[in-house]
Amino acid sequence: MQTLTILNTRDIKKIRQLFEETYGAFFTGDYAYLQNKDGRLSLINKDMAKIDLQKLRVDKFGLYVAEIKGNSVRLSKEGAQLLAKEARDKLKNIVELDSREIKAYFHGIDLRKDLGAEAKFVLIEYKGDIVGCSKYKEGIILNYLPKIHRGEVIV
Repeated sequence: MQTLTILNTRDIKKIRQLFEETYGAFFTGDYAYLQNKDGRLSLINKDMAKIDLQKLRVDKFGLYVAEIKGNSVRLSKEGAQLLAKEARDKLKNIVELDSREIKAYFHGIDLRKDLGAEAKFVLIEYKGDIVGCSKYKEGIILNYLPKIHRGEVIV
């Protein structure tokens, strides 16, 4: 059982700043934010936040959207898609992949692509749809796609 903490306004403000620095946007919906001891951020409906989590044995609660470590935030596949749905016009650090690259991405292969010298998290886009989030460093887009989402017949 993990300990989930409902974040207060001050904590959410810090996380919002990280999101806006990295991706140019933050979630616009009326959510409550939960974080576990490992830095995994989940969204829930504000009505659900009224539940006393200390009295429940809960392993997972809400939609897992990101992992926060230090001053970096890595979106989950679902978090990237939700952020794109809510704030598409504000997003930055988007990398458009062609059909060959997206097939390699869904096979779990790291991609060679020159996006500059700066290491950063990028959103992966294919034909106008955000399909995930990866880290770019030293000319390589590191593949963070979970094995459960990988496959042969994707594109």
